[in-house]
Amino acid sequence: MNSFKIFDHYSFRARLQPALLTLLPVAVGVFAWTGPGVKWQSALWTLFGTAGGTYFLAILARNFGKQIEPALWLSWGGAPTTQLLRHSGAGNPMMRERWHSFLSKLLGKAFPTAQEEASDPAGADNIYGAAIKLLINKTRDTKKFHLVYKENVQYGYCRNLYAMRVMGIMFSLLGVVASFAAGCWAVHIGDSKIYPWVCLAAEALFLFWWVFTIKASWVKVPAFAYAERLLESTENLTRSTKAGATKSKSDAA
Repeated sequence: MNSFKIFDHYSFRARLQPALLTLLPVAVGVFAWTGPGVKWQSALWTLFGTAGGTYFLAILARNFGKQIEPALWLSWGGAPTTQLLRHSGAGNPMMRERWHSFLSKLLGKAFPTAQEEASDPAGADNIYGAAIKLLINKTRDTKKFHLVYKENVQYGYCRNLYAMRVMGIMFSLLGVVASFAAGCWAVHIGDSKIYPWVCLAAEALFLFWWVFTIKASWVKVPAFAYAERLLESTENLTRSTKAGATKSKSDAA
């Protein structure tokens, strides 16, 4: 467990945990053959963590997640924040107007009108994307923007887990085969052990979960929730800016 101490909260929850869940069917398949009480398993895990295996898994999940993100956004019609900022997008137009007002000042560039967006949608999206990058840098304080951070962790977790989906299905299938083989071998040698069949049931549940739950639509919900919280943070930033300006005037007086 000491190998986990090198991770911050985000890296542990959004990167390492999806990778460990992906490998869990492999561990269950091994358990189906070895059973409980095998000391070399804990020693092997310690060696794996000491050698940087857990850190590698976290990087792997993160890289896979970043690789699939552009395709995910494209299938949804654009990045969630971009969709919420578009004049043609869904959402409350009054809130969109407030977001545009703040972000245009942050970017130092006027946001496109509805007509300008319609005539040059790619250019408008570039402006929205640039403003969002600046907004993200303004909201990195996890305590001050706790809700933004919380939704970001959840989105990162779901995205990275979805990115590991193919690998998870493959490992689950291997786990089903390994557990079934362990159960058949136990019957063949006249052993009445039950845990190979329990492992088989667990592997079947893993496979069902990967195939029918971990989908692009499953990632979309936290993605838009994070986008909404991020844009809502402009209200806090606006109040902070006004408070700072008022304080400056008072000090000057």
